[in-house]
Amino acid sequence: QAIIDRQPLPIRSEPHCKNVDDRERWPTKFFNRTCRCFGNFAGYNCGECRFGWTGPSCEQRKAPVVRKDIHSLSPAELQEFLDVLDRAKTTVHAEYVIATQHWLGLLGPNGTEPQFNNISIYDFFVWQHYYSVRDTLLGPGRPFKAIDFSHKGPAFITWHRYHLLSLERELQKLTGNENFAVPYWNFATGRTECDVCTDSLLGGGDPRDPSRISPRSRFARWGVVCDRYVLNALEGYDKPDGELDSSVSNLHNLVHLFLNGTSALSHSAANDPIFLVLHAFTDAIFEEWMRRSSENASLPDEMAPIGHNRHYNMVPFFPPVTNEEIYITSEQLGYSYAVELEETDNRPAMLLLGSTLGGIFLGLLLLLLLSVLYVQQRRKREFEPLLNAEFTTTKYTEEA
Repeated sequence: QAIIDRQPLPIRSEPHCKNVDDRERWPTKFFNRTCRCFGNFAGYNCGECRFGWTGPSCEQRKAPVVRKDIHSLSPAELQEFLDVLDRAKTTVHAEYVIATQHWLGLLGPNGTEPQFNNISIYDFFVWQHYYSVRDTLLGPGRPFKAIDFSHKGPAFITWHRYHLLSLERELQKLTGNENFAVPYWNFATGRTECDVCTDSLLGGGDPRDPSRISPRSRFARWGVVCDRYVLNALEGYDKPDGELDSSVSNLHNLVHLFLNGTSALSHSAANDPIFLVLHAFTDAIFEEWMRRSSENASLPDEMAPIGHNRHYNMVPFFPPVTNEEIYITSEQLGYSYAVELEETDNRPAMLLLGSTLGGIFLGLLLLLLLSVLYVQQRRKREFEPLLNAEFTTTKYTEEA
């Protein structure tokens, strides 16, 4: 089901910089060879099926799991979701560890001691998000903040789609339920209130300190990882203490910023379990857009920010996966949404547009008629005696 591909990984070279960032030309700072899986096999050892496929030979289309509104889950479904999040937070990942040193010091001071730590399944999910947004490390006291591999570009949608898919698969393994699906939170329904911020769901506020989670929530005991990095004004975030710079915001960021706390910080937002249900709904909106759009040319081949072009490998996923591979419908990836997003009523806008265009047309028609009359009058006057003409007597040395 797999062969060792001894050819160097194909990496697009532009617009990569001077190769000082370990995420550039991902993942060649750490790997230059990988397994090439046959058919629909996938994984670093080709031991799994690609998303959307199942069976011993990965030749059967998997029935899509259905992501539901978190408020529509049955008590048993909600309990399963909350319980598996807790298990993922405390279960050591069986396949991945994380580096604890810069890539130049990854093998330790003597070059024989790899600097790695074990990490839980959920914290690995957090670390992936952190690693994709952290500053470029140019040296002690020399961070470069302009690069973001998962935000501020078209790959935002594909990166977060794959990120969520990967965790969903891990949660399916933990529950032993292939049909388990991460629910979504329609953040438009709560209006000015966070309707998932309750102790029975994802945690309410502490009555003594509203900026902190309620001690009665099961998530109050969760530790925060990857929280020592300062990122300024990325994706609408500003200060490391959670304060908001309201001058830059968008649909996705406004919800993060409304939640404040850990969710308001790009590098640590994934620590908050609300991150999952928030991004599931963001993905549902993207899926609806894909359904209504016949073209997929919106993902650029070039000229996007680093990491965001169509054929770039997404950082830090391994085995490598490109943005293009995930820029397909959710059903092709093995999931769907139980959601109906309202069609926009364009009739008032169309009436206004029609009236405006009609007025412009009539105005242009009137202008055309006046122009024709003017030209005809000019032509008539051209045949009259010059006695009717008036001339100025301005001399060359005088101002006109």
